Amino acid sequence: MGDELPEFEGYERTAEFQMVLAVAGALRAEFGVTIDAHPGGEDADAGVVNRALRATARVILAGAVSPMDDLAAVQSRALRRAALMRLTEFGMDGGRAEQLLDLEPSLGDRWLTYLALAPASVLDDLLSGPTGE
Repeated sequence: MGDELPEFEGYERTAEFQMVLAVAGALRAEFGVTIDAHPGGEDADAGVVNRALRATARVILAGAVSPMDDLAAVQSRALRRAALMRLTEFGMDGGRAEQLLDLEPSLGDRWLTYLALAPASVLDDLLSGPTGE
């Protein structure tokens, strides 16, 4: 997916978009390493906090998204941006970060939310795994 949704770039400057990023940060701060953010899988639900952030993002962004635009696509972009910002905090460069963001395409927003919420120890493990050099 990358950042190929230029029609939604204007949403990144909205208070609602920034609020989604702030909520992700607040959840990380509140729950720390005990955060239940796992993305789930084909036969498993995502963690409670993962689901809560996705639901919160949907409600917040619904107030900003034009009826002509796709709320789900704007939500995905917001969650992808939150995940990318989190990876950037850990020194991930663009290419490596994009590779990690795209690592689990079948999980969609659940994976992006996981990366946005994951504690530092989990991100360190991911960064030193198959996508690391």
